[in-house]
Amino acid sequence: MSEQKKWKVAIIGCGSFAGHQYLPDIVKVKGAQLVATCDIQPERAKAYAERAGIGQWYTSIDELLAKCDFDILMDATSIPAHHEINMKALAAGKHVFTQKPAAPTVELVTRQMALAEKMHLKMNAAPVHAMRHSNRKARQMIRDGVIGKVTTIRCQVAHGGPEYFQYRENDPSWFYEPGSGALYDMGVHGLHYVTDIMGPAKAVGVMAACSLPQRTVRTGAFDGKRIQSDLLPDNYIITLDFGNGAIGEVYTGFCQRATKMPTMEVYGDWGTISFVSDPGEVRPHLEVYYDKPGNGIAGWMRPRDLLEREKPYCDTFCLQDLIDSIEKDRPPVLSMARHRHIVDIMETIPKAIESGKVLPLHTSFSEEDTCRE
Repeated sequence: MSEQKKWKVAIIGCGSFAGHQYLPDIVKVKGAQLVATCDIQPERAKAYAERAGIGQWYTSIDELLAKCDFDILMDATSIPAHHEINMKALAAGKHVFTQKPAAPTVELVTRQMALAEKMHLKMNAAPVHAMRHSNRKARQMIRDGVIGKVTTIRCQVAHGGPEYFQYRENDPSWFYEPGSGALYDMGVHGLHYVTDIMGPAKAVGVMAACSLPQRTVRTGAFDGKRIQSDLLPDNYIITLDFGNGAIGEVYTGFCQRATKMPTMEVYGDWGTISFVSDPGEVRPHLEVYYDKPGNGIAGWMRPRDLLEREKPYCDTFCLQDLIDSIEKDRPPVLSMARHRHIVDIMETIPKAIESGKVLPLHTSFSEEDTCRE
């Protein structure tokens, strides 16, 4: 039996997320081999390479592309840098996974998609929630009609701000500057969740506010630093029209210190699917309320296959998704068509805020655009 090809992977952007989520888990991805790290801060690139037990580290995308032999780029840089880096990598013939969002506008994401197609390359994008077994199970139950006609979806993905909820070695002030913000950092997760379950939305409306215009870093190397955070909204309630009588709501932002709300609930005329996180549980599990008329049974339950074999989850599922799409020549689960639609929603949101109107969206995606294995 021939040995499986090893796909050489380089990570650019050696921040805390890459260090905690990608670096330890790439070894778990079948067919992946980390060969290089890259960061504009040389000490970080070198430190991450040493942690991974590899010898190659670089300080710019240009140096990485010029000197390193690799197949796949994992772009974990800051939000404003994604588009330029992704375009350079694609132009150099590299497959790309990009952190979210790939770019701030539909036009720029479309450019990346067009270049990937022209170069016969595969590309996918975070978030990765669509790959969770719980998401797949929920979609299956909806297709099977378990909760009847779906009418409503509600989702909340928020936290208390990057200066509050986790230790950071670097100054988090950039999260509050134009080109970043709560919508791109957290709202993208909620929009990914709901469009994964419901499909593409047709229109969006928004209520938003800058609720905390000044903040104080609570942990890490910049503990006690005051941040002026009044340039962008930090608190959003987003409403979505999915057509056919179905609507949705996403609460997101940097103003949630703690919560006991489910991550997401889907309501149908025969029941509810709830994504619930128990105390100490990192990822939500499913609970289902079932009340089909005429069967004499009603109540909450947890799907047996999820109870017995919830698949382990990690953020490097994105890399497995990309490798599978390359080897099988099929669209990734985390397709760029899906991602572009989420960017469309986020790009339209400021216009909806300014106008005070529900505005139409201009992109979509279909089952053919997204692998549903």
